[in-house]
Amino acid sequence: MKQRSAAFAIWMALFVALAVTLSLTLGTNRPGVAGTEIAAEGAGVKTAIHPWPEAAEVRVFVEDIPFDEFERTGKNMSKPDGIVLTKSQRAVLDKAVHLYRMTPKEYENNAVVGCFIPHHFFRYYDKKGRQIGEMAVCYCCGGIEFSPAIKWLRPEEEWQFEFEGVEQMLKEMGVPTDVNC
Repeated sequence: MKQRSAAFAIWMALFVALAVTLSLTLGTNRPGVAGTEIAAEGAGVKTAIHPWPEAAEVRVFVEDIPFDEFERTGKNMSKPDGIVLTKSQRAVLDKAVHLYRMTPKEYENNAVVGCFIPHHFFRYYDKKGRQIGEMAVCYCCGGIEFSPAIKWLRPEEEWQFEFEGVEQMLKEMGVPTDVNC
């Protein structure tokens, strides 16, 4: 019985230590927590991000296409293997992703959209054909998401995406961007 109590005490101590560590790490930039002032230095700056630069190939997938889409475009965008991006198309995509750090005023007025039902997926593959990452893009609300996360965002940071440039590229490929919006 004493061994079980000692084991339980050790596990509880580890759990408490982990909880304290996480709260100190995550709590430094959260609203309503001391130390949440958004620093003006470095704010208002866009940083180019190239998701998974080691990827040998990027493919675009469009999901949730209405049945009449094939009739309109003449192409089935829900191909099981996606559409492989050319080197120039990948360059357009690579230039489209930025990490933006908001100014204190932007952070105060920041609103989060509720939609994010992406229909466009850029999947990144290594040389052996294994998927190493995915960027989901929602043309309806203007949101993007990475899986797995390529960076954990601080509250004052957001992903920005040059939707217009990528949309032009997709249209040239015959890929619609106005899917179920």
